[in-house]
Amino acid sequence: MTDLSKTPQEELKEKTWQAATRIAIALTLLGSGYTVGYLQYGDAVELRATVKQKQDRIVDLENDRETMSTKLAKVTRDKEVCEKSSKPAAVAPQ
Repeated sequence: MTDLSKTPQEELKEKTWQAATRIAIALTLLGSGYTVGYLQYGDAVELRATVKQKQDRIVDLENDRETMSTKLAKVTRDKEVCEKSSKPAAVAPQ
């Protein structure tokens, strides 16, 4: 849609302004999106603290699980030993 009355210099100037306007709009949108995100979530100090607490809790629970499974294995082994020792010896037929 070029107008025949425009000189090449005017067309170049118009296209330059269009490109500059598009770049300015894109930068404005990106900058405002970043600003809104930062204002909404900030530096996420609270979120990092919460994540750290939850990770520590997970580690504690995993350690408790390992401790309990070790205790269960020992109790099961002791139970089997007790059952074997409490059974009377089978008498072999003569």
